[in-house]
This record gives sequence, C-alpha cells and structure tokens, in this order.
Amino acid sequence: MGARGVDSSFPSAAYVHIPFCRRKCLYCDFVSYTGKEHLFSPYVQALRKEIQLTAEKFPDSVIATINFGGGTPNILPAELLHSILDEIKNLFRLDASLEVTIEANPGLQSNMGNLYRLGFNRLSLGVQSLSNCELEHLGRMHTREEAVSAFKEARSAGFNNINIDLMYGIPSQTLDSWLETLNTVLGLEPEHVALYSLSVEEGTPFWDMLRAGSLQLPGSDLEADMYEVAVQKLEEYGFVHYEISNFAKPGFECRHNITYWKNEPYFGFGAGAVSCIEGKLLHKPYCEYVRATNVRGVEDYIRRVWAGENPVEIEECANLRTAMGETMFLGLRMLEGVSDEEFVSRFGVPVLEVFGPQVSLLMKRGLLEESNGYFRLTRKGLLLANEVFAEFVG
Repeated sequence: MGARGVDSSFPSAAYVHIPFCRRKCLYCDFVSYTGKEHLFSPYVQALRKEIQLTAEKFPDSVIATINFGGGTPNILPAELLHSILDEIKNLFRLDASLEVTIEANPGLQSNMGNLYRLGFNRLSLGVQSLSNCELEHLGRMHTREEAVSAFKEARSAGFNNINIDLMYGIPSQTLDSWLETLNTVLGLEPEHVALYSLSVEEGTPFWDMLRAGSLQLPGSDLEADMYEVAVQKLEEYGFVHYEISNFAKPGFECRHNITYWKNEPYFGFGAGAVSCIEGKLLHKPYCEYVRATNVRGVEDYIRRVWAGENPVEIEECANLRTAMGETMFLGLRMLEGVSDEEFVSRFGVPVLEVFGPQVSLLMKRGLLEESNGYFRLTRKGLLLANEVFAEFVG
C-alpha cells in the first residue's frame, strides 16, 4: 500500500516495541520484562539510535502509520515517549494522514491524558475483560472500574479514535459474563474493538497450570458461541467486521495492522521487534522480502546498538512461493479477502494458477468463496480459519 504517491516497496509503517511491564500477565509470552526501570532511559537512547540508522539507510520511506506496542508502552515517562516519537517524525518524511497508535494498560491511567498531548492520535486500551474475577484470573493489574475510568479520561483528553482489546475463553468466563463485558464496552462507544481468544503459550504460567491440570478453560463450543454472539452484537451497533478479530466504525479501521494483513513492508524498532523489508532494498534479489527479528534481551539490544552492531538476531528470507502463501493466509484474515487483481500485480500470476487445488478443496468444504475478483472466507471459514491458512503454508 505505502503512502500515496510513494514507491510502495519502501516501508510506510513503523512499529516501536516497549518491552517493560509493571507486572507480567499469566498468559503473556510477548517480549516484556518487569523490574527494569533503571533501563528505561538507556533503552530509549538505543531505540533512537536504531531509528536514526534506519532512516539513514532508507531515506525514501514515507511513514504513514506508527504503532507503540509492548509490553506496556505507557509505563514510560512522557518525556521518553515524546523523544522516541519526535525522532521518527524528525527523521522520516510523513504521510499527511499519519496514524499514531499507542497501546496502553488501563492500570496506568495517570498519564492517559498526556498521551494525546504527546502526539498520539489513536489509543488501544488493553482492557481484556470487565469482570474483576476474570481480570484476576488473567493476572491483570487493573480493575473493571479503572478500565472504564481510563477510557473516559482518554476521551476527555481528546482521543476520538480508541480501540478496546477484549479476550474470550478466559478461566471462569461464562456467556453471561462475556455479554456483560460486551454491553458495557458498547455503552462506552469506542471506535474500534478487537476480540482475541485466549491462547495458552509454552513458557507462560498458564502453560504450567494447564499441564498440571489446575487451569480450567471454557470448551471450544462455548468459545465459538462467544465469538458468534460478539460478531452479531457488534454488527448490530454499526461496527464493520473487517478482519477476523477486528471491528471498526466506518473509517476507523486500523491502518497499521492492515499493513501486516496485506503482507506489506514495515520497520520494527526495539528489542524483539520484527521488520519486513523487500529483498531488492537489501541487495538480496533472490528474496521477495526479508523478515528480521531483533535480539529479545533488553541489555543485549542496548549493547549491540551502541557498539555499532546489528541488533538483528534472526533473519528469514522469503522466496517467491513463500511470499505468495503468506500473502494469501494473511490477506484472508480480512473479510474483504485477497484481490486476484492485486495478487497478479504483485506476483505476475493469478491466484488460481498457484493455488488452484487448495482453493478448490476449500470451496468444496464451504470454507472459501470467490466473489467479484476476491477470494474470502465464508462464515464457516471464519470459525475454522486456521485450517484454511494451513493450506497455503509450506
């Protein structure tokens, strides 16, 4: 996609990773650490240095979206957040309709009003649930009351584009408690809602609890009911269901995340951050694009950047066939689906010439459909999306 009038081979999206938390949630396997407040300033200095080096290497990039994720980005003092954002704005050319998102924990709402004044124009609140019992089971540091208060404070501060993250499939969660959370969120009138099914990942406390038999989760049938009722209710309230897990009022779709789903290039700054750069820009014409992951450790990241070393720890080259497959399964996450015309424009061949057998099989199973030049998931396919995606991998 890229910024308008700009070569789309250059990244137009920038992700900034803030790997610090006050407390680690029981389900979290993201790159985040507690008890490292003494590294806030050194880490931000290293971040700014990485941004500088990247801007020098890719001077033709025009940034259209910036996303601060974590971790807990709003754990940083305002002056540090401001210095990172200013570094990007001062070193890169910017699209006129720049989207600047920050993910925030409602339990740290004391600086919620500051975020808008710093230049963020989109807020993503990690609410997860509005049941105090469920929040406690997740290990969240905020309460229902604090989440509602944080939303209202952000709205009063000037934010007119707020996302609320919600989670279903939580221990002790029922369909009634899920509906209670949904109804309260809809009463707040956010512009965007993201729904995620709880995933138990290896290396988390939840993983250990599950193996020990002490973690009781809702069954898959109940999870499916929770998803279906949420889709119905959000659509009734005027939300557009534009991606498997994401719903927006018209015009408030998250442009940054659409970059990922369309498998377009992006920058990733910080410990554990991932960048996706076209191979030709890195003088690797045999790669369609290179996906590079920075070292996860904060101390190692700081050391490498200031020593002039490459902070990248893992570099993966995507060949043509891999790039086609990833473009399919990422694009199918969006309800509009994958445009055959755009696929031809990017890869020089139509979808069916590459994935004819897979598409035929999925259509026979009622999981995929084709309409007006787009291949998209059916309603049944939304519930069995991972089975669909698996057909385009490998």
